[in-house]
Amino acid sequence: MTLVMTNISAQQEPLSDPAQAGELFDEEIERPNADARYGQSLYYGPVGARGLHQERSFDEDDLRVDIDVEAGRAAVSWLADGSYAVELPPDSPLTVWYSADAAPAVVPAEKARVSIATARRLVQEYVASGKRPSSVEWVTG
Repeated sequence: MTLVMTNISAQQEPLSDPAQAGELFDEEIERPNADARYGQSLYYGPVGARGLHQERSFDEDDLRVDIDVEAGRAAVSWLADGSYAVELPPDSPLTVWYSADAAPAVVPAEKARVSIATARRLVQEYVASGKRPSSVEWVTG
Protein backbone atom coordinates (compact mmCIF):
# COMPACT_ATOMS: atom_id res chain seq x y z
CA MET A 1 0.00 0.00 0.00
CA THR A 2 1.36 3.40 -0.97
CA LEU A 3 0.92 6.15 1.61
CA VAL A 4 0.89 9.87 0.89
CA MET A 5 1.05 13.13 2.77
CA THR A 6 -1.33 15.88 1.65
CA ASN A 7 -0.45 19.46 2.60
CA ILE A 8 -2.61 22.61 2.78
CA SER A 9 -2.11 23.24 -0.93
CA ALA A 10 -3.62 19.78 -1.62
CA GLN A 11 -0.28 18.58 -2.94
CA GLN A 12 0.32 14.89 -2.33
CA GLU A 13 3.74 13.47 -1.69
CA PRO A 14 4.32 9.72 -1.74
CA LEU A 15 5.97 8.39 1.41
CA SER A 16 8.62 5.78 0.73
CA ASP A 17 9.71 5.04 4.30
CA PRO A 18 9.63 6.50 7.84
CA ALA A 19 12.89 8.45 7.45
CA GLN A 20 11.67 10.18 4.29
CA ALA A 21 8.30 10.88 5.97
CA GLY A 22 10.14 12.56 8.86
CA GLU A 23 12.20 14.70 6.49
CA LEU A 24 9.10 15.76 4.57
CA PHE A 25 7.32 16.55 7.85
CA ASP A 26 10.23 18.82 8.83
CA GLU A 27 10.14 20.62 5.48
CA GLU A 28 6.38 21.18 5.60
CA ILE A 29 6.23 22.56 9.13
CA GLU A 30 8.99 25.07 8.40
CA ARG A 31 7.20 26.44 5.34
CA PRO A 32 5.00 29.44 6.20
CA ASN A 33 1.49 29.62 4.78
CA ALA A 34 0.04 32.53 2.81
CA ASP A 35 -0.34 34.63 5.96
CA ALA A 36 3.32 34.06 6.92
CA ARG A 37 2.27 31.86 9.83
CA TYR A 38 3.27 28.31 10.55
CA GLY A 39 0.02 26.67 11.66
CA GLN A 40 -1.22 24.03 9.24
CA SER A 41 -2.84 20.65 8.84
CA LEU A 42 -1.15 17.68 7.23
CA TYR A 43 -3.03 14.56 6.22
CA TYR A 44 -1.58 11.06 5.93
CA GLY A 45 -3.25 8.10 4.26
CA PRO A 46 -3.28 5.63 1.41
CA VAL A 47 -3.36 6.74 -2.19
CA GLY A 48 -7.04 7.28 -3.03
CA ALA A 49 -8.99 5.26 -5.54
CA ARG A 50 -8.34 7.92 -8.17
CA GLY A 51 -4.58 7.59 -7.81
CA LEU A 52 -1.71 9.80 -6.76
CA HIS A 53 -2.07 13.57 -7.29
CA GLN A 54 -5.75 13.27 -8.13
CA GLU A 55 -8.53 14.98 -6.24
CA ARG A 56 -9.46 12.98 -3.19
CA SER A 57 -11.46 13.46 -0.06
CA PHE A 58 -9.76 13.93 3.30
CA ASP A 59 -12.04 11.21 4.66
CA GLU A 60 -9.84 8.76 2.77
CA ASP A 61 -7.00 9.62 5.15
CA ASP A 62 -6.07 7.91 8.39
CA LEU A 63 -3.99 10.44 10.30
CA ARG A 64 -4.34 14.21 10.60
CA VAL A 65 -1.67 16.40 12.17
CA ASP A 66 -2.63 19.96 13.10
CA ILE A 67 0.62 21.68 13.97
CA ASP A 68 1.56 25.17 15.07
CA VAL A 69 5.32 25.59 15.23
CA GLU A 70 5.00 28.95 16.97
CA ALA A 71 2.97 27.32 19.76
CA GLY A 72 5.30 24.30 19.90
CA ARG A 73 2.35 21.92 19.89
CA ALA A 74 0.37 19.63 17.63
CA ALA A 75 -2.91 17.76 17.62
CA VAL A 76 -2.67 14.28 16.11
CA SER A 77 -6.00 12.67 15.22
CA TRP A 78 -6.87 9.16 14.06
CA LEU A 79 -9.71 9.93 11.69
CA ALA A 80 -11.34 6.48 11.62
CA ASP A 81 -12.63 6.80 15.18
CA GLY A 82 -12.09 10.49 15.99
CA SER A 83 -9.50 9.77 18.66
CA TYR A 84 -6.55 12.05 19.37
CA ALA A 85 -3.09 11.48 20.81
CA VAL A 86 -2.34 12.54 24.38
CA GLU A 87 1.16 13.22 25.66
CA LEU A 88 0.89 16.60 27.43
CA PRO A 89 -1.74 18.42 29.50
CA PRO A 90 -3.93 20.91 27.61
CA ASP A 91 -2.38 24.36 27.14
CA SER A 92 -3.62 26.74 24.43
CA PRO A 93 -5.71 26.26 21.30
CA LEU A 94 -3.91 26.15 17.95
CA THR A 95 -4.71 28.19 14.86
CA VAL A 96 -4.14 26.18 11.70
CA TRP A 97 -4.91 26.33 8.02
CA TYR A 98 -6.23 23.04 6.65
CA SER A 99 -6.53 24.41 3.13
CA ALA A 100 -4.89 27.27 1.27
CA ASP A 101 -8.38 28.30 0.15
CA ALA A 102 -10.05 28.39 3.57
CA ALA A 103 -10.05 30.55 6.65
CA PRO A 104 -7.97 29.37 9.60
CA ALA A 105 -9.46 26.88 12.02
CA VAL A 106 -9.03 26.71 15.77
CA VAL A 107 -8.01 23.38 17.27
CA PRO A 108 -9.14 23.15 20.91
CA ALA A 109 -6.43 22.98 23.57
CA GLU A 110 -7.92 19.66 24.71
CA LYS A 111 -6.83 18.11 21.40
CA ALA A 112 -3.46 19.91 21.00
CA ARG A 113 -1.74 17.52 23.36
CA VAL A 114 1.53 16.43 21.75
CA SER A 115 4.92 18.03 21.15
CA ILE A 116 6.19 18.62 17.64
CA ALA A 117 8.80 15.88 18.12
CA THR A 118 6.11 13.40 19.14
CA ALA A 119 3.92 14.37 16.18
CA ARG A 120 6.87 13.66 13.88
CA ARG A 121 7.51 10.31 15.56
CA LEU A 122 3.83 9.34 15.22
CA VAL A 123 3.92 10.13 11.51
CA GLN A 124 6.97 7.91 11.13
CA GLU A 125 5.34 5.12 13.12
CA TYR A 126 2.24 5.34 10.93
CA VAL A 127 4.31 5.18 7.74
CA ALA A 128 6.19 2.15 9.08
CA SER A 129 3.04 0.18 9.93
CA GLY A 130 0.10 1.73 8.07
CA LYS A 131 -1.77 1.50 11.38
CA ARG A 132 -2.62 3.85 14.22
CA PRO A 133 0.58 4.51 16.18
CA SER A 134 0.69 2.67 19.50
CA SER A 135 3.39 4.66 21.32
CA VAL A 136 0.95 7.21 22.81
CA GLU A 137 -2.39 7.15 24.59
CA TRP A 138 -5.43 7.80 22.36
CA VAL A 139 -8.60 9.42 23.69
CA THR A 140 -11.95 9.52 21.93
CA GLY A 141 -14.00 12.65 22.21
